[in-house]
Amino acid sequence: SVMRQILSGVDFLHCNRVVHRDLKPQNVLVSSDLRIKIADFGLAKIYDFDMKLTSVVVTLWYRAPEVLLGLPYATPVDVWACGCIMGEMYKLTPLFDGESEAEQLDRIFKIIGLPSAMNWPKNVSLLRSSFESYSQTCLKTVIPEICSMGEDLLMKMLKFDSTQRVTAREALKHPYFNE
Repeated sequence: SVMRQILSGVDFLHCNRVVHRDLKPQNVLVSSDLRIKIADFGLAKIYDFDMKLTSVVVTLWYRAPEVLLGLPYATPVDVWACGCIMGEMYKLTPLFDGESEAEQLDRIFKIIGLPSAMNWPKNVSLLRSSFESYSQTCLKTVIPEICSMGEDLLMKMLKFDSTQRVTAREALKHPYFNE
């Protein structure tokens, strides 16, 4: 499957301490025999603990919440982008198509729910109260075509808290890929 190949490529990058930072459908090349290649490493970085971070990474629609909020980030940003790509493969339109960072966060919270006050990151200039209080949406209402295993995997890839987000390697072991 296409998604398995994308995640395998991302897992390979992460095992080699590379964060792509600009995963989006345009950077996933598909050959005539459906083999996948990840392209455009212009924003890729070797990951280390002293990594100087910039928030101007990842096309807006595929940007993880931690990047949108100006927080430190690492390999989970690529998994978030993979989740956005997976959702788009089912939906045939972008999952989150905000036109500004605030609107992008609002679109994200409409689906994954607004994090509780306790889970809202400290030292963030954007106040939690500036967003509507959404509860988590059933992905089936947004993507009716998705199977229940696909929905489960997608929700694991789209966790607000990057420390709770599934890794590319863990995603590859998900039962979705056994269907």
